[in-house]
Amino acid sequence: MTATGVVRRTQGDDRWGDVLEWPMTGIRPENPRIDGRAGPLLGVDDLAPVLSWSFAPEDDEPGGAQTAYHVVVTDPGGSAWWDTGIVESDLAQVRYAGPEPAARQRLRWRVRVRDEHDHWSTWSEWSCWELGLLTRCDWAEASWIAHPEREPGDPLPIFARSFTARAPVSRARLHVCGLGVHVVTLNGRPVTDEVLAPGNSNYQRSAEHRVHDVTELLHDGENTLGVALGHGTAHVHRRGTNGGARDAYSWWTSEEPATGTLLVPVQPGADRIRVAEPEAHHVGGSVTVGTRQCWESRQIATVDARGLIITSPLEHGHPAGAPVVGSGDPVAEWEPTAGAAVSPRLLARLEITGSDGSRTVVSGPDWRVALGPVVTDNWFSGTDHDARREQPGWDLPGADHSASALRRDGTRTGWVDAVRTTPPNGTTELVWRQAPPVRVVREWRPVAVREVSARRWVFDLGQNIAGWPQLRLPPVPPGTVVTLRPGESLHPDGTVDQTSIRNDQRGTDVLHTYTACGLPRGERWRPSFQYFAMRFVEVTAPVRPEVLGLQLRADAPRAGAVRTSDERLDRLHRMAHFSVASNLMSVLTDCPGREKLAYGADYTHPMGVLSRHFDLAAYLPTMQRHLAEGQAGRGPDVGNVALKAPVYDWGYRGAFGDEVNWGNAIVLVPWLLHRIYGDTRTMADHYPNMTAFLDYLRRRKAHGNLVTGELGDWVAAEETSGELTGTWGYHATARSLAEMARILGNHADYREFDELADEIAAAFHRRFYLPELGRYSGDGTEAGATQAAQAMPLDAGIVPSAERERVLAALVERIRTPDGPHLRAGHLGLGPVVRALRDADRDDVLWEVSRRDVAPSYGAFLRDTAANPGGLTTIPEQWDMRNSLNHMILTQLDEWFHTGLAGIAQVAGSAGFRALRIRPKVVGDLRWVEGHYTTPAGRVESRWGRDGREFTLTVRIPPNTTAQVHVPGRIAGASRIRDGRGIFEVGPGVRTFRSTLPRADAEEDR
Repeated sequence: MTATGVVRRTQGDDRWGDVLEWPMTGIRPENPRIDGRAGPLLGVDDLAPVLSWSFAPEDDEPGGAQTAYHVVVTDPGGSAWWDTGIVESDLAQVRYAGPEPAARQRLRWRVRVRDEHDHWSTWSEWSCWELGLLTRCDWAEASWIAHPEREPGDPLPIFARSFTARAPVSRARLHVCGLGVHVVTLNGRPVTDEVLAPGNSNYQRSAEHRVHDVTELLHDGENTLGVALGHGTAHVHRRGTNGGARDAYSWWTSEEPATGTLLVPVQPGADRIRVAEPEAHHVGGSVTVGTRQCWESRQIATVDARGLIITSPLEHGHPAGAPVVGSGDPVAEWEPTAGAAVSPRLLARLEITGSDGSRTVVSGPDWRVALGPVVTDNWFSGTDHDARREQPGWDLPGADHSASALRRDGTRTGWVDAVRTTPPNGTTELVWRQAPPVRVVREWRPVAVREVSARRWVFDLGQNIAGWPQLRLPPVPPGTVVTLRPGESLHPDGTVDQTSIRNDQRGTDVLHTYTACGLPRGERWRPSFQYFAMRFVEVTAPVRPEVLGLQLRADAPRAGAVRTSDERLDRLHRMAHFSVASNLMSVLTDCPGREKLAYGADYTHPMGVLSRHFDLAAYLPTMQRHLAEGQAGRGPDVGNVALKAPVYDWGYRGAFGDEVNWGNAIVLVPWLLHRIYGDTRTMADHYPNMTAFLDYLRRRKAHGNLVTGELGDWVAAEETSGELTGTWGYHATARSLAEMARILGNHADYREFDELADEIAAAFHRRFYLPELGRYSGDGTEAGATQAAQAMPLDAGIVPSAERERVLAALVERIRTPDGPHLRAGHLGLGPVVRALRDADRDDVLWEVSRRDVAPSYGAFLRDTAANPGGLTTIPEQWDMRNSLNHMILTQLDEWFHTGLAGIAQVAGSAGFRALRIRPKVVGDLRWVEGHYTTPAGRVESRWGRDGREFTLTVRIPPNTTAQVHVPGRIAGASRIRDGRGIFEVGPGVRTFRSTLPRADAEEDR
């Protein structure tokens, strides 16, 4: 970009303003990505990843649009693998189409581009990826292992493996999956900064594995691998804890898998097993027969009154009375579905490659295992860690892993040989995680500490986060128990109130305990196997400790932000950001305290907020995998998608299972990936899943093109008909799928689905529109004409053009009530309310509700109370602030901040923000607004300010992108004038526009 701009004087009255132009100076590709993530990436299981790039301005010849690209892929030594040659295209992505790589293959790629002046850029930097172990055969002798005698209530296991390595080492890769949560060290040092690995899944269908480069951690000579396991979501229970959680909280509990014995002996070659309760087993699941000395695992083909028929005959004979253990249901047809408890188990393979190309493998069952210092671990209620049970140096070279090895307290650690065990299910596949890992992203020091009673302190972090408390204790006697209770609010006496993160019917105790071992210099500890929502941490200890808050989230790149001249709006924007960040974990969750579950609607409907805070291009395909795994695969409800996925407990039947606006996430996620990031691969890969869901709706849910959504407009302050919300969701499903069918070239499906969407829209209008009132109602009365009932058809384009003004007026009337303006819409309706008002230029109404302090309102969240000093710091789940205080579903006003106040959006019909629309809104007493957003092409910026009637707007448009800039007020030189705005068609670069606002918008005229 040049240092100075060129002033282009407009024609006519000089008071109308000037346009300042800074021409771009060329383009060059940057930020090369593999499947949406920057390299280097290890363990990739995608044989044909999408290679993409964005742009940065250069200091050479003017340019701004890509007209061609050239991609090369080589191995690390420079040998060519794939060369696209010069491809005439403005697309900044290509799917790898070279020779199919094998497991462990390392590749790198780079790109150069040509601009509209036929100038070629320099090459981008190299970006590398490495294939993982692609098949079960690649894992070879690596097997799942477990503690041979551990019972469900015993302490959690630790595994150790000593081995010898000899220099020089070219590379070393550790392939590992520890369920439910693993923490891995090599020679006492963490192998990664990732936490809460490997990530949540429906373990009956898949388990994520990790690959770590441990080359630099190896010693020449003796080495020791250490792995500690926690339960995670693989085994959720309600057992009490040694530290005081007598009523351990848990939102749900895992179902114990079916267990029993053979009723009659079986001979080698048998394919039928007689068991007492065959109906407790699942078709498609697995069954393990025999003892640990001789067991066989097979998939179940048929379940009937006589027993189980398995897919391949048994190799060995087994006597009557031999153990028989089942699994969960991988197809998830019945309740409970996939929630079979998976006890802690480990799969690991270390490959060490010498400089001469020789490979040493550390794998197999030859591990030692003991019951470690984590006495109790529960995904929902916390951890009890007894430091006296620690064996110092257990994961260091030369550590004693004998049965007589001693803990800190002098008792025996009790190391034994690990034993082979089964995978969670015969259908469980090991998969690479495309989404970014979870990391500690920030430390929060308390802003206040209060001693509320003797030996009881409350630490205020100043911000509600999802994460861990980190405890630091001065020297205390061994056996001293310290209790840490996280919370989002305070009781009147200043102690932590956990009402928002637990439920009396599901348990009341959420806490961690740490039992000290008496180190002379003090002790430091943090949990590792779960996380909580917390602004406050109440610590009970004999001496005053120190506490830090460690904020966790998936390490997705930041995407955008907004700042304004109004402190209230900035605060609401910050609250929305932390609500999104707190629920961006290994899966997108509803809240980080009470449930921690991935409800499809909870992230698809506020996606206009989520995607503006974080780049989710690599994250959402992982969520789509979970949705596909949560789709019923058999029975009359085949095609239905669980209310939440990954599926752990229940979610296919009744009001909380069979819900179109939650299940249709399987259609909306690929559509959103296309709209936001230009992704067509996800829709192509999951097209059968999407059509199966629409087929399910047509077969099982639709009656005359009307569908009932059992949950209605969830958490709204007024009740909207479930038939109205369900039909709206049915229309969104058909319309989105029709557009994807068109994009993929499935023309017959496009015509069918497009016609269906039109028929649903017509049925919606006939059923719910009251022409005499000019509004939509779910029950045919004025009471049913809610805010959501007006906004949803407006936003979906269902309202006939002749009726739009009347319906919009009805929406405004429902908001501007006699007791003041209020937003009453809920989870599904709030986004449509915001967008309908924004698109109709009724930003004055949104401004009014943003100022309101009487509930239901955003202002009520800001109130300074004893329970929440200074007000909330995240957006709660409900308008009445019951339940979770850290949720995403009411953040949707924040979409207006980005797309309305800053005005950064894309032209209708555009995908991947290739065609931008910058249309900022001047509203209320705002003096200035600035916002930015990183599109797939690069960063777009919008900054405006006003001084009286003088308005100035500066925009930055990234390369390879065009924009319509809508400037409010009087300005000359525009290509057209519409709605009192001059519209300019511009290309990449930085431009400043000046205009004169109408008198009605000037502060002195109000």
